[in-house]
Amino acid sequence: MLTTLTAPAFAGTWYIEDGDITISAGESGNNVTQNENTTKNDPDTIITNREEGASSHTVTIDAKDKDDKVEVTLKDVNIDASSRSEAAVSVTGKGDTTIELDGDNELKSGAGHAGLEHNKTDTSGELTIQDKDNNGSLEAAGGFKGAGIGSAGSNDAQVRITGGNITATSDDWGAGIGSGSYGTGTVEITGGEINATGGYLGAGIGGGCNGSGNVTISGGTITEASGGYMAAGIGSGLQGLGTVTIEGDAVIKNAQGGEAGAGIGSGTRGNSEIIIRGDAVIENAESKENGAGIGSGQGDLYPDGDG
Repeated sequence: MLTTLTAPAFAGTWYIEDGDITISAGESGNNVTQNENTTKNDPDTIITNREEGASSHTVTIDAKDKDDKVEVTLKDVNIDASSRSEAAVSVTGKGDTTIELDGDNELKSGAGHAGLEHNKTDTSGELTIQDKDNNGSLEAAGGFKGAGIGSAGSNDAQVRITGGNITATSDDWGAGIGSGSYGTGTVEITGGEINATGGYLGAGIGGGCNGSGNVTISGGTITEASGGYMAAGIGSGLQGLGTVTIEGDAVIKNAQGGEAGAGIGSGTRGNSEIIIRGDAVIENAESKENGAGIGSGQGDLYPDGDG
């Protein structure tokens, strides 16, 4: 039996050890369901752990309708859903979702899923990761074919990061931040400190295996963006296309392409348009082997193009 609580009896803090959590937009806050109990109009949804160690329970955020706005705080939460082959945190719907980071947060997902998953469609809303209080971090690890933060499988990804200390890693075929295999990773970074590592054939930031990367970095610091074999540090994975724009006051400390992948640009047999402007600073961009620091990976599909 589903019990609905009209007053936010559990508002403020939700413990992930108590069960899977589903969150949707209410009239004046969030509707939160856990263990078949629903609290309506929770004004300040905070998800955390009661105990040390990881929980295998998951969080699903569904901003279902176009005008829905869902805001959730992750506070010292630790989720490992790999044994269930599920996403630790998944974001869906036509509306917009904002995740605030407080404390140290860790998310790990199973095969076929991103650590923090948002699959872009023609009607999907935006996912924004922020840290207004400058006190939050996130470590997100995807499973096979899943990005650390972004999409899973052949889906496209849409991710916006405005703050936080972010570490994102993928398993084989996924980008650290961006798409899983074959998808397009649309990534906008305006703030924060970012460390992103792509899996085998996946970019650090951008596209996974055979995936394109449309990446705009206009602020924050990319401490490390490392691509896997045949993939760019920032840009596309193997055989991917896309555009990389670095502008504003962005700082790229190190963009490291994998073997035959560019530091910034395209992976092997790919092509990426590269735009660098404003006061952006690039301290180091290089390929591990057989790729440009900024430009093309080995075997550019379009040697007369912009890659």
